[in-house]
Amino acid sequence: MPKQTISTLILMACLTLAYAQTDSLLSKRVPILDTARSATTLQQLANEFERIALADEGSWLAHYYTAYAYVELAYQTKGDQIDTYCDQAEIYLKNAEKLQPAHTEIYALYAYLYGARVNVNPMLRGAKMGTQSEQYINLAIKANPDNPRPYLIRGMGKYYTPKIFGGGKEKAIPFLEEALEKFSTFKPQPPYAPNWGKPLTERLLQDSRKE
Repeated sequence: MPKQTISTLILMACLTLAYAQTDSLLSKRVPILDTARSATTLQQLANEFERIALADEGSWLAHYYTAYAYVELAYQTKGDQIDTYCDQAEIYLKNAEKLQPAHTEIYALYAYLYGARVNVNPMLRGAKMGTQSEQYINLAIKANPDNPRPYLIRGMGKYYTPKIFGGGKEKAIPFLEEALEKFSTFKPQPPYAPNWGKPLTERLLQDSRKE
């Protein structure tokens, strides 16, 4: 067998092993991330996903989950620290986007990220970053109308926007209901692909209906 062929087979075997290892690592950590609430756990997971992404630079999901963990950390904190986490998230989200362009989940996470940035100063940032978030929501829906996350993020935007500025819990209800309906049929592929947001949708919808 030619040396070049042997080298190619060895390379393919190494890549297959690396992919299998990444799949295994993601499969074990994603369920933990989906239920993580404390900043300590989220930071630990962000670090672990970051190591996976650095070890397997071709895994868009490893970069995606690193970004998602940092965005969740941004929602857990206040003030300028929000931007610190969002800046870190955006580095990995851009990496994911290079590997998987025009993907509904990446667009949705960008929308979620800009929603977090609004929280630094809602009065000053609401209009601009709220618009940026909405643009990514539209892109996410266009890429996959069955993805429940962009509808959830749109509902969140309405939920937290004061009525005087066109928001309010009542206006959030239709979007949250649509998100919940889509969650009932959405099947992530592979199983550790993004599937976050259903419990949050249920909590916001329950609270909105009390109004």
